[in-house]
Amino acid sequence: MVILPEVGIAARKLGLRMGRDQDAEGLVDGRRVWIKIDWRAQMPHVSVGGRLDPPMDLGLEMRRRDVVWTSLGPVSTGSDDLDSEFLIEADEPRRAATLFAPAVRDLLVALHRATYELRLRDGGCSFHDTYSEGVDAWIVRAAHAAAETAAIVDAARAGVPPAAPLRGHAAAIRTLSAARGLSIATTPLSATGAFDGRPIEIRSTRTRHRHHHLTLRAGFETDLGLDLAVRREGLLDGLSTLFGGQDMQVGDAAFDRRFLVRADPAHAGRVPGVLDHAVCAALVAIDERVGAVAVDDGGITVDPIEPSVAPPEALVAAVDAIDEARGRIAHNLLHGREGGPYR
Repeated sequence: MVILPEVGIAARKLGLRMGRDQDAEGLVDGRRVWIKIDWRAQMPHVSVGGRLDPPMDLGLEMRRRDVVWTSLGPVSTGSDDLDSEFLIEADEPRRAATLFAPAVRDLLVALHRATYELRLRDGGCSFHDTYSEGVDAWIVRAAHAAAETAAIVDAARAGVPPAAPLRGHAAAIRTLSAARGLSIATTPLSATGAFDGRPIEIRSTRTRHRHHHLTLRAGFETDLGLDLAVRREGLLDGLSTLFGGQDMQVGDAAFDRRFLVRADPAHAGRVPGVLDHAVCAALVAIDERVGAVAVDDGGITVDPIEPSVAPPEALVAAVDAIDEARGRIAHNLLHGREGGPYR
């Protein structure tokens, strides 16, 4: 591999950690920034980017036009400089256009006029340059520009409305968040906080063009310490069990048919007491009507929740049911009965 010393020089100046293939990553101006080297036609090309965490859910792709066209791209920013020089695409062009607030437009125009080859996607921004003498100074400048861009885009995303397929769920989540003191975001849609000190999180993920799913996670106050793993039983799990794989019965017929249960053998006797009939009934109902349920020592997860399958009221009901189930699990951990056969 050809060593490019300027990359290491720039990384040291920025305080970034070097990785394999001369890539580097770390914090610059409080933002996650990366450096990568790509080889094209035996020539090294340097990329510097700023990450957005979590990524947006716009399906955004902004890149320089190969040829300057006279027609606008699917997303119009309201800036002649950007719309004539860049092709900008997204799942919902009108929604994506709201990201390009004046602060975002002004910065992107300034970077374009400073001859940065700029790209912007859901996961962040990137700048590109052919490796040349003095590229270490360019990397340092680009890293600070990437950090600034990520910060301004991150602030602007707060004004972007939720994705169209999630609008009904967004209204329900907004109402729930106001009632229970959760923090809400829209790009991607999320609500985070705690119920009586127990963490709760609802997040959406874009999986493909105009398609999103939701995830619900309710954490326990303390780790269960059982090495517990509960998940929906798959087609091949029966074969695994037949040949000696662990699958515990908890004594609830509907639950035992639907879920695979595993735990540390030293604590297996406690599991049926922890997963009592009320907990089992709640988890089965949620798994049937809302999304795939899993339980581990840290909490309960429902993922994926398909908006087309689980209406907003079902999601809100699942939040309350999961909260009650985790409370019972924590209580049962201290007071559950011993025993429980394997199958």
